[in-house]
Amino acid sequence: MRSKHIVLAILCLLFATPIYAQKLSLGYLYPAGGQVGTTVEIEAGGLNINKSTKVIFSHPDIKGELVPFVEKSSEVKKRKRLTDESSPQLADRIKIRITIPADVPCGVYDLRLQGARGVSNMLPFEVASYPNFLESKKSKLIRPDIVSTLPAVLCGQVTPGGIDYFKFTGHKGEKIVASVMGRRLVPYIADAVPGWFQPVIKIVDSQGKEVAYSDDNHHNVDPLIITTLPQDDQYTLMIHDAIFRGRQDFTYRIQLGVIPYVTGRYPAYGVAGKKVKQVLEGANLSSTKETIKTKKEGYNHISYTSDIGTSNTVAFYAVPRSKTLIESPETGALLTTTTAIADSLTADSKIKRYKVDATMGEQLIIELIGRRNGSRIDGVMRLRDKYGRVVAEADDTEDPLQGLMTFHADPVLKYTPKMSGEMTLEVEDLHRGFGRDYHFLLQRHDQMPTFNAFVSPANISIPSGGTASFRVDVAGKAKRPARLEIIGLPKGFTTSNLTHLGKAWEFSLTAPKGAEVKRFPIEIKFDYPSEKGREQVDVLPVDNMMQAFYYTHHIQAAELTLDVVEASPYRLSLDFDHTKVLHITAKDEVIPIKVLIDRDPGFNENIELILGKKNSLFSLEPISIAPNENEKLIHIRINGSLLQSQLKRKWAPTWQMNIVGTVKGEIQKQGKRTFQNAKYSEMTPFFLIKLKK
Repeated sequence: MRSKHIVLAILCLLFATPIYAQKLSLGYLYPAGGQVGTTVEIEAGGLNINKSTKVIFSHPDIKGELVPFVEKSSEVKKRKRLTDESSPQLADRIKIRITIPADVPCGVYDLRLQGARGVSNMLPFEVASYPNFLESKKSKLIRPDIVSTLPAVLCGQVTPGGIDYFKFTGHKGEKIVASVMGRRLVPYIADAVPGWFQPVIKIVDSQGKEVAYSDDNHHNVDPLIITTLPQDDQYTLMIHDAIFRGRQDFTYRIQLGVIPYVTGRYPAYGVAGKKVKQVLEGANLSSTKETIKTKKEGYNHISYTSDIGTSNTVAFYAVPRSKTLIESPETGALLTTTTAIADSLTADSKIKRYKVDATMGEQLIIELIGRRNGSRIDGVMRLRDKYGRVVAEADDTEDPLQGLMTFHADPVLKYTPKMSGEMTLEVEDLHRGFGRDYHFLLQRHDQMPTFNAFVSPANISIPSGGTASFRVDVAGKAKRPARLEIIGLPKGFTTSNLTHLGKAWEFSLTAPKGAEVKRFPIEIKFDYPSEKGREQVDVLPVDNMMQAFYYTHHIQAAELTLDVVEASPYRLSLDFDHTKVLHITAKDEVIPIKVLIDRDPGFNENIELILGKKNSLFSLEPISIAPNENEKLIHIRINGSLLQSQLKRKWAPTWQMNIVGTVKGEIQKQGKRTFQNAKYSEMTPFFLIKLKK
């Protein structure tokens, strides 16, 4: 990663000694997929993943087993040197053998690793129609890797400044498809700018003449080439990062060959549960006409089967059965709360106009769905009154449910009319684009959710008898205080105070001693005040990923689970009811807390206590608990001057806190950096501190 951001980050780490708990963190999979009906062996890189005991897939029929793997010491030393390729998050390697039954549908599934101490984040694993072909890692333009049979999925890892080369035989008139998955395999990279692998591909003939080039696919970062070969020849495909970065997590998969690929399907909208006759555009399709039916309302992903394989997936949006879908209407069609309009911009109508009945004082809410459904439109909506004056306009509106999207091009228009009557809604593309692929759907809502709630991690790992935490983030305007309800929590499990008081708020779960090591599916509901009394929304399970040192994205997971893992040799608790609020005053200097320690027989390690949630108001010098101690009175210091400033706030502030007890592990060196991996790290339940005015 050659940028000043990287240099600054490395300088901040020099000579530091951070302590990491034994959390499993997946950084990449290579190859990140396999052919349906086969067994494939892959490499996984990450942090602490060499402590894995199990492989978990979101499809229950895909099976993975860990393969014994001993890495050369020279390779380990090379990787841990401080270079552009080194990263603490990619320190470990394991091998996994994956069996994919023949009846598993082609597509992308979540893969996670489980260890004695918890479950890792997820990464995508693709099941494809074609066999993997792995790069040799020594290819050059004059000595490319020879791909003997097509179709195939080319798999590789881009190194710093590197270009990978693949040679294949092509015949005149063949419509060759080269479809890349790069950014899709590792959606966000925390320490990279831009915050993902940005592939570039090119195909040249035997004379080095360029046949095709691509650095993206419209608004998709991963490039696509569809080209008709001009002659029988030996062709070379090359791939590299746009700015020639590289590392082990810059992995890619390229589906290459005369394979089916759908570039457009019309219509792209329908009604859930009803058949839709579609016309397909693309390459190497057995038929350009298909009939589909989706049961699921909202966003669906459809693939099409041909006699030479399964196509890529394309988005399809289904409105509820309660709505009437009006397709490609004449100018002036009426949009109501019981209808939806599906349309596209054309050369003759680069601006589409519709009618809307407005009632004075009642808010109009109109949503456009386009880019989120695979359209090229960068939509703009304008609302005009009966005199033709623009009274409201909407451009980009962020949709927090689209965690993989970094440019939100679909607008939501909200306007409260000052008079009743008919109004005109205009839709156009910001850049005046048009065509069948500039399609969109309009829906009018009585109301839309004012917020979304997300829980992370999607797999909450808790030691038997111990305590674990999870976080609930709120995007939008949620009324507070709200409460959580956890559905499916096993008997005997307890929680911290379930009142949600901030945009991001943490909670803890405590398992009873001797709890069975098992996976439990759970649900979390967000119970909030509204005009109708109290309402509930689902809290969506996500894994949070960081992009480019700063931005955090919610990547939705297939399910939310509570994974009870092996017990630690000690447990921490508090000698007071942690669900109650502790009150402090502006005159207080310390908060006395008694921590209780329950040790297994024979466990005689020192345990170091620190604050689990730090802020500038509270501090605690590290305190060591000796092997013969089963409780410890600690004093959390309060910054008096900062606390005084809190008195000016309208509402009495509330803070979360917990105590973490760590048993230090071995010290490791990577270049000039020093890391200490925690042998064990346990926590008390969260408790609340409130300033009493």
